[in-house]
Amino acid sequence: MNRKRLNIIKILVFSSITLFFVSLFFVPNTWALDLSRKKKSTERKLYITVTKKDRCPVCGMFVHPYQKWITQIQFKDGSHHSFDGMKCMCRLYIDPGKYDSTKKKRDIKLVLVRDYYTLKFIRHDTAFYVVGSDVFGPMGHELIPFDSQKNAGTFLIDHNGLKILRFNQINPELLDKLDKAKKTVNLE
Repeated sequence: MNRKRLNIIKILVFSSITLFFVSLFFVPNTWALDLSRKKKSTERKLYITVTKKDRCPVCGMFVHPYQKWITQIQFKDGSHHSFDGMKCMCRLYIDPGKYDSTKKKRDIKLVLVRDYYTLKFIRHDTAFYVVGSDVFGPMGHELIPFDSQKNAGTFLIDHNGLKILRFNQINPELLDKLDKAKKTVNLE
């Protein structure tokens, strides 16, 4: 073998080995990016985009201006209602027929709330809700949703919250107390 051919073979072998090791470091990152895109894509698929004309079926307010407070109920027939906050969504969830005579509770397919810190949409039944804080929503005192109890606890301390609840603990009496409260909420 001549010297020129030997150098070419060495370069090819070295390039192949280098390429192999580089791929070990960069290919998994590509996979991670793909998984991240799929997760975001899944979140977008769950949430139905709100238009500037959408109104809350409970209070009548336009929903679009209150992006960080938006909640949503989706129905099995493909329709949905978007809300300007948790209280309105809970009222329709508890008694759908009162606000939409064509819907019943058994028609509900999915309920989404927005995590206060991340603004990601999460299922209502997995969230933790802080009640009685010094943070007000578009309709005054609100139930503030979080994806973890730890984040809810941090918020409770930082914003003078009274209690952390799960969705099944929310009832019309609590919603009435939040609506009637001026500066502070009385849970008793």
